Amino acid sequence: MCGIIGLVGDACKHANKLETARDLMVHRGPDDAGLSEVGGACLGFRRLAILDLSAAGHQPMLAADGKVALAFNGEIYNYRELRLELEKRQAFRSHTDSEVLLNGYLAWGWPELLKRIDGMFAFAIWDSRTETLYAARDRVGKKPFFYAHAGHGLAFASTLNALRAMLPDSRDINPTALDAYLTYQAVPAPMTLFKGIHQLPPAHALTYSARSDTLTVSRYWDVSYGPKLEHSEVDVLDDLDRLVREAVRKRLMSDVPLGAFLSGGVDSSLVVSVMAQEIAQPVEAVVMGFDDPAYDERAFARQVARKWGVNLHEHTLRPNAVADLPEIIWHYGQPLADVSIVPTYYVAEAAKRHVTVVLNGDGGDELFGGYARPVVARAAQHYRRFVPRPLRHILGQQYHRLERGPLKPLGMLASAGQGTAAEAFVYDRAFRRYRAAAYAPALMQAVAGEHPDSHYRRVFERARGTDDVDRALYGDLVTYLPDQLLAKMDVSTMAHSVEARSPLLDTALIEYAARIPNELRLKGYATKYLLKRLAERYVPREVLYRRKRGFVMPASSWLRGELAPYLRAALLSSAFAEREWISPDHVRRLVEEHTSGIANWGEQLWTLFVLEIWARMNLDGTLSRHDSLEVLR
Repeated sequence: MCGIIGLVGDACKHANKLETARDLMVHRGPDDAGLSEVGGACLGFRRLAILDLSAAGHQPMLAADGKVALAFNGEIYNYRELRLELEKRQAFRSHTDSEVLLNGYLAWGWPELLKRIDGMFAFAIWDSRTETLYAARDRVGKKPFFYAHAGHGLAFASTLNALRAMLPDSRDINPTALDAYLTYQAVPAPMTLFKGIHQLPPAHALTYSARSDTLTVSRYWDVSYGPKLEHSEVDVLDDLDRLVREAVRKRLMSDVPLGAFLSGGVDSSLVVSVMAQEIAQPVEAVVMGFDDPAYDERAFARQVARKWGVNLHEHTLRPNAVADLPEIIWHYGQPLADVSIVPTYYVAEAAKRHVTVVLNGDGGDELFGGYARPVVARAAQHYRRFVPRPLRHILGQQYHRLERGPLKPLGMLASAGQGTAAEAFVYDRAFRRYRAAAYAPALMQAVAGEHPDSHYRRVFERARGTDDVDRALYGDLVTYLPDQLLAKMDVSTMAHSVEARSPLLDTALIEYAARIPNELRLKGYATKYLLKRLAERYVPREVLYRRKRGFVMPASSWLRGELAPYLRAALLSSAFAEREWISPDHVRRLVEEHTSGIANWGEQLWTLFVLEIWARMNLDGTLSRHDSLEVLR
């Protein structure tokens, strides 16, 4: 796991900034650093040594003739098999997966290399012979890749902070991306919050010709949800058992201490249980607990640990955890308002005391229907068939606000069913319902004629599924998962120089799970039915069959309590009002109603609070990553 950075073409005239920008990513790679200039390109690298800890793993890595260079972030899980094939024609100088990528490109070319590699990655190959840069991001978006194409050159980096430090000028805010953030609490790829700076989407490759100054971005992989398997439930469970075991096994390669996150949920409990069977020594697992029993799941993690002899390292989120919020938000480079960015940051910090590589349970919900969206999509298919649209519209208007309590499923069905499946294929979060009332005139004018829902419309149209359940699953896999969950995991772990691996996001497992019939995947409308049945083989039942909590924090309560004075200082300030993003009157009403307990606007206020802290660091320069929240007052 590492940080990569580079300049190509005319952008190389800013190479004097490259080393400073590279070292903004020292947390991603504290073990080594490199810089190379190769025929019109300048590449930089920060290394977190995982495989072959020797100097032979130094990057940027050059081919024997010095004309092709590689900067690679990630792990290639099938590199040993690929190396055996390549050794028949090429010599190797190291035992790294990096060199397999470099030699694989030389032997097979770019398209064939992408077809063959299995792993999590973001890497760039510069071929000075043709003056072409090739770059790619892994199939689900585990590893980040940001780039800017301007002025007859290309700049790229693993982090927004590093990329912006190389660019010759500051960038204006992209109002479309800001609208997307305020609507969905994250900025979806390929956008970033800055004009002219982009994220390479998952499963996409980039080719840049320095000779012609042309850039192309194209998808190299996608998942299809058909044709469906015609297997029995027992056969599917046996297949899943084998695939999960293989996915865990291939992620155990490491020359540094390796362990796991064990939250006490279904996904991480299954991964740790299989992991315990695949290694000779006890698994080192880390769990983060909360003082509030409503959020604490350590008791369930202990049950799994006892069953499999796991060394469980328990840590508790400290009471003043939000004190480091500027530092946490800085690492993202742009705002991300997932409330679990705080506990995830600290569980990664705790993990670093024990291990350098951790396996986690990311992906179980997206592959096996762990969220309400696929379940609601299935129910809504029947609802639309039997209830006339005018009546559905009336019921949707009447019941869509039932977000809590025993009537919540009715509210979700009424809301999803009032329109078409395409119209329901969105995330109803933050300010999505309130854009017209909340946005300041300047922002509303800047995004006139656009709506963030268009991003999800395109995903809906692209999904290769047999029904609306497939499309909902696909939507979670290619939007919410990379834009929020995987970004959060990568940034949090790399902030503490820890590598995170996700067995349940193995490509073979994704492609198999997509073909499972939905009547088997969501039997009886139970979430994650098959994965729980599989986990029954290894995990105590009381861990599996309980209410899903998620790894969250009580943000609404904190915004009424210890964060209240900082919330007021940030959002009721002239600085925030002068940004002309949100109407000052609207913000004041949200703050007053929330802090007094009249209403719960925690989701919306947390979204704005994260945004304003980010803005003061990145736009105003009045707050630094190391400052306390007291600076806001």
